[in-house]
Amino acid sequence: MINKVEVEKLKPQGDYIIVEKMDYDKEETTESGIIIKRSQLLDSTYSTAKILAMGPGLPIPNGDIPEVDYSEGSIIFYDVRGRQGTTPDFDLIRREHVVAVVEE
Repeated sequence: MINKVEVEKLKPQGDYIIVEKMDYDKEETTESGIIIKRSQLLDSTYSTAKILAMGPGLPIPNGDIPEVDYSEGSIIFYDVRGRQGTTPDFDLIRREHVVAVVEE
């Protein structure tokens, strides 16, 4: 199993981002007392995570690399259906799967 120290040694390439999951496996209790995890719900396609590392991005046709409004340490809202690789605590996603930045 990969841990945070090992993840911090990784340097993503291209437009890949390594994120630490924050709430995807959080347990919730329904009004009727049923305990479920968000990851078990059919509509749980979005989750919150902290960016641990990110690649420089991919160039657009003119050769420029577009800037983004987030960086390492930012909290983001992302589409979990786009995960490339996962562990219980970390996901590997691409920039296109970042939906929003959570402002502090």
